[in-house]
Amino acid sequence: MGSIKVGFIGLGNMGIRMAKSLAKEGFPLTVYDIRQEPIEEMKALGAAGANSSREVAEASDVIISMVWDVPQTEKVIFGKDGVWNGIKNNSTIIISSSIGPEYCRKLYIRAKEQGIRVIDCCVTGRDPLNGYRPMTLMIGGDEDIVKQCWPVFEALGKNIFYLGDIGAGQAYKLVNNMTGRHIGTAIQEYLIEGLNFGLKAGLDLQKMIEVMNAGPYARNIQSLGLKPGMDSQKLIEIIRVPGTKPPGSAAHSTDELDDAREMAEAVGAKMPLCRFIDELDAAATYDAYFALMKQYKL
Repeated sequence: MGSIKVGFIGLGNMGIRMAKSLAKEGFPLTVYDIRQEPIEEMKALGAAGANSSREVAEASDVIISMVWDVPQTEKVIFGKDGVWNGIKNNSTIIISSSIGPEYCRKLYIRAKEQGIRVIDCCVTGRDPLNGYRPMTLMIGGDEDIVKQCWPVFEALGKNIFYLGDIGAGQAYKLVNNMTGRHIGTAIQEYLIEGLNFGLKAGLDLQKMIEVMNAGPYARNIQSLGLKPGMDSQKLIEIIRVPGTKPPGSAAHSTDELDDAREMAEAVGAKMPLCRFIDELDAAATYDAYFALMKQYKL
């Protein structure tokens, strides 16, 4: 059983999985979210429910913030009844939201002046062998404080990386996610480009997929999810990457990808392929494929 008193703020899709991992490992846990339903779910697992971020801070040695963006993080920490109003000296704030390294560095400096420690711990993925546990943790912060919090990290994930000073976890997460998202989108659009070519040449959609998967060259992670005999509508639904907007819609831009672009620009890293994918008007380029999508009202 963990002896560190942990507070958790932000019980969204990933946050509640993380909080459940802590409860499972027996940490004294206090949770808060603007929604009551996940708080009640955590209370059923033995956690204490709080009415504010301040109450979480008052009850905890380590406070994990897992909210959406910088404005929400600011509200959690410095807003009315925020963490700052209840936190004790020598307590630790762990920023798990993907909000970029710069905010974490500024918070670290401000907190250090008040005797408060800050770590950034980004998470990605899930471990299928461990249910809801995030599979990978990317951590930045003072090494001695990270070591003190290590039992918390072990409860949260399987692959744990201490990566250096404050903000390092955020930086690694940005590189990881930008690369992963653009690889997925690129594979998707390469596949659509080939299918569009075949459709314009009068080829059959299902048979193109069967031929691709039978050979070593065009077979890919997306085409392998397409089974022989699927109708055209189902094939097109699967080709669209889950969790992304359809190609040809306003782009795949998110706050996180914006942070990654800013970081790349700041360090002088050229990203021509990523920029091309972001700016590609797929609907206009792959007209035959998108005509088929329109036919099936997708």
